[in-house]
Amino acid sequence: MSPEGQRRTTEGDSIFRTARALERVLTGHQVTRFESVFPRLTRIDDDTPIRGRTIDRVEARGKHLLIWFSGDLVLRTHMRMSGSWHIYRPGERWFRPHHEMRIVIETAPIHAVAFNVPVADFATSATLGGTEALRTLGPDLLSPAFDAEDAVRRILSRGDIEIADALLDQSAVAGFGNIYKSESLFVGRVHPFARVRDLAREDIERLVGIAAKLMKANVGEHATGG
Repeated sequence: MSPEGQRRTTEGDSIFRTARALERVLTGHQVTRFESVFPRLTRIDDDTPIRGRTIDRVEARGKHLLIWFSGDLVLRTHMRMSGSWHIYRPGERWFRPHHEMRIVIETAPIHAVAFNVPVADFATSATLGGTEALRTLGPDLLSPAFDAEDAVRRILSRGDIEIADALLDQSAVAGFGNIYKSESLFVGRVHPFARVRDLAREDIERLVGIAAKLMKANVGEHATGG
């Protein structure tokens, strides 16, 4: 079986659903095997083995998926356009060919496999916040602590670019992909090629509110990750 939301992998709600599915089946289980094609991951595994660690939690931050292991180790992945995480029972046939495998995390009841994931690295809780891709993230549309005012302010500061591009800027607001950008602009009746500086603050507030409402409705329950 595979997690929910394998389509639309560039949308924040898809990453959120994937993280939620992985957390439900992995949290509390001990890793029995770890494999990766990325040398930077296998070097960490050689020095401080992943096998034997317990998976503490899985969460989404914008379009980043974080798997927290015991012993203060965090695996960060970003799916970009083609990557995806799948969930399998031991012995179950993979839906994707083996050469597309990038990471395997096995526990006794469940195997999690990342296919075609282009970005993956390990961090500690102390170094994770310094990761540029996370440090520069704007407010996360699916976070319970989502700061709409901060998102509006960040978008307004990008006055010289088109609103469609501003919404996709993850350092302005995290979670937007092409689908939610288009849906929000359509529902909000804002032209995608309008410059941010030519829009009223009320227009930006409306777009941010629409996007948050659409995305939270699509995950099917209140967001619990940050």
